[in-house]
This record gives sequence, C-alpha cells and structure tokens, in this order.
Amino acid sequence: MLQPLFDFLIQGGVPRETLIVLLMFPIVASLIVAARQIVGIKAFGIYTPLIITFAFLEIDIKYGSAIFVTSLIVASVMRFMFQRLRMLYLPKMALILSITAMTMFLILIEGVLQDRTVLIDLSVYQMLIIITMVEKFINVQIEKGYRTAVILATETLALATVGYYVITNEWFQNLVFQTPLIIAVFFLVIIFLGRYEGLRLSEYIRFRKVIENR
Repeated sequence: MLQPLFDFLIQGGVPRETLIVLLMFPIVASLIVAARQIVGIKAFGIYTPLIITFAFLEIDIKYGSAIFVTSLIVASVMRFMFQRLRMLYLPKMALILSITAMTMFLILIEGVLQDRTVLIDLSVYQMLIIITMVEKFINVQIEKGYRTAVILATETLALATVGYYVITNEWFQNLVFQTPLIIAVFFLVIIFLGRYEGLRLSEYIRFRKVIENR
C-alpha cells in the first residue's frame, strides 16, 4: 500500500536511509517504553535514548559510546571543580557544556594522528546532540546523587545500543521497508504498554521476598 509512496519519494531524491529511520522511530520508541513499563529501566526518559540511538547511526556505535562516556566524565569533573565557584546555574552549565565540547578536539586529534577516517568525518551535530545530554546528567546528580545519575546514564547507553543494533539490522530494515504496515503492530504495543498496570520485572526482583511470603 505504501510502496508506491516510497518509490515516489526515492525517485524524488529522498534517501532510502531517511525513510528507514522514520519507519524505525516507533519501533525504537516501543522498545524503550517496554524497557520502562515491563522491565523497569528508567534511563533519562524516552527522548534522550531515542535521540542518542539515531545519533549513533551517524557517528557509529563505538565512537558514539566513547563520546557519550567521555562527555559525562568531563562534565562530572568540571562540576566538582566548579562547586565552590559562585556562579548562577545557567552560566555554570554553559561553562561545563563548553568545556565538554572542547574536549572533542582530543577525539579529532586522535583521528588525525591515527589516520582514522571515521573519526575525522564525525558529524559535529550528532556529537553535540550527545554532549547536550550532559545537562540532564548534571541535574540528576544535583537532585538525586551521583550514583543515580550513573545508573540512569548506563541504562540510557544500554537502550541506545540496543536500538542502534535493531535499526542497523539489514534483515529487519528490509522487512520494515517492504512491509511498512508492520509499524501498526508497534503502535498497538505502545498503546498496550500505556495501559499496563502490573508489576515491572525489577519490582518482582526487588520485592520477591514479600511476594513469596504472601
């Protein structure tokens, strides 16, 4: 049903990869919602894992993960160093984000020294998307502590990694592209998960002794 539309768009110059990414969006979103509602993985909401997943498509999972981890480490160090600096929140966060962005020069230098084309050709916009997650990470540190921030960051990276491998699976890409109506199934999954009121897997583990003694 939608194949003629896809053919029209491709003939008009729209890249096939763009169509696949749009088709994959609700699929990745449903995976993240399932991880939250069924498993109990919170991460940094739904938007952050989603946007990082698609940023990894441009950067590559290996270098994307490196930028992700490096950004959080640098931001944490900067926050610790600036704790006694009497500045308002926004200027201080702008300073932390700016310094974090400047550290990306180290990755570019590594790419030039090792002649790694992948690093040299990194998309600056995708890099900045990952770096902007630093503010959310710092806010969680302030409100809930460093340990919680690290756990949520780890969960976010894990979800983005799973999403990346789902999107880049050629067999799955062809299936979705050739049978786009399969997307409707994932919309139904999201609706079902939105009405799910049972215990999450993490809650079963956490309260297993209480459940066993009932």
